[in-house]
Amino acid sequence: MTSTLGFAILAVLARGDRTGYDLAAAMRRPVGYFWTAGHSQIHAELQKLRTGGLVRFTTEHGPGPQDKKLYHLTAEGLAALREWVTEPARERPERDELVLKTYASWLAEPGLVRRLFADQLAAHEERLAEYERQEASFGGPPPFGDPRFGNYATLRCGLSYERHRAEWCRWMLAQLSDSL
Repeated sequence: MTSTLGFAILAVLARGDRTGYDLAAAMRRPVGYFWTAGHSQIHAELQKLRTGGLVRFTTEHGPGPQDKKLYHLTAEGLAALREWVTEPARERPERDELVLKTYASWLAEPGLVRRLFADQLAAHEERLAEYERQEASFGGPPPFGDPRFGNYATLRCGLSYERHRAEWCRWMLAQLSDSL
């Protein structure tokens, strides 16, 4: 059974052939906005996908002494990805450290909690501004079927998330101001 990381790699390869290095870069941006993986995880998963017949590679002369591997989807890999895309997403446990800290925040000095939320608000506002710049570069949503549609749709989710988190941080700061 292919892991979610495996499907993330297949989704990147569906947009074009990539070296392991190029895959890692794509997993940082834009995929890294919603799914993260380290270089070693990607290479280990590539080997599993290769063993499963979902990806193959060709070699090309590289800049160094060794040839570089250029990975591509197989027909089986594309079929598996197409099937997976429409399956219901698996339930995942929530693991939100800031929410957990909020749950226990009544134990801390209010000024320190306020500083935590002010810092979080600044980070979410910075990310929101970056996402808004990216959205403006699209000039509207690409048509469904265009690979950029997925980039735009996930960016819209990121925009919504950052707006929500910034608003929640503002609410927390207001609550903390009222208690000081």
